[in-house]
Amino acid sequence: MKILLIEDNITIATNIQKYLELEHFQVDISHDGEEWLHKAKTGNYDLILLDIMLPKLNGIQVCQKIRTTSEVPIIMLTAKGQLEDKVEWFGCGADDYLVKPFDLDELLLRIRAIMKRKNQFDTFVFWDIEVILPTRKVLKKGKEVHLSIKEFHILAYLIKNHGSAVSRTDIFEYVWWEKAIWEENNKLDVYIANLRKKLDKHLITTIKWYGYIVWKK
Repeated sequence: MKILLIEDNITIATNIQKYLELEHFQVDISHDGEEWLHKAKTGNYDLILLDIMLPKLNGIQVCQKIRTTSEVPIIMLTAKGQLEDKVEWFGCGADDYLVKPFDLDELLLRIRAIMKRKNQFDTFVFWDIEVILPTRKVLKKGKEVHLSIKEFHILAYLIKNHGSAVSRTDIFEYVWWEKAIWEENNKLDVYIANLRKKLDKHLITTIKWYGYIVWKK
């Protein structure tokens, strides 16, 4: 699962990032309200953690802009907690909020609750393979198959776009994001080979000179 954290306090942002990465989330950070524009457009995020008090564009403005093009879940992070504040946050399109200071365990619970609601029907079946996105489980003939974090993220991106060709560049931007494409080019081939070996050699089809596609049988 890929999260964008928009938080101008570097210490808070770093602590949240480290904690969530230990829980196997991929977390990118923006420190101001304008920087998110590029990252949100190129990062293909599953959830956004959004601070209210931001330089350049505040959290309300950022949330409103996101909602013009996306329904990605948004959790507001704020030092305020009055009723009128909550009305404004939900009015701009936020899905939930946490008042600072908050416990990181509670943040994790909120994230999982939102994604469970959003993805409660996100179970995909391909031949004898079942992929359950909310719990990050992959079953083959009813038996769980262990995938690395990168393998699962690649598989999840492909099955979310099943029936459509996905370019190698799209996969790089979703799974690795800022790292140079050339550094990871050979690694992607290895991950795809591992997925075929662990699941089914026919599950992922290579499109020469472009990328990959998953067909739902």
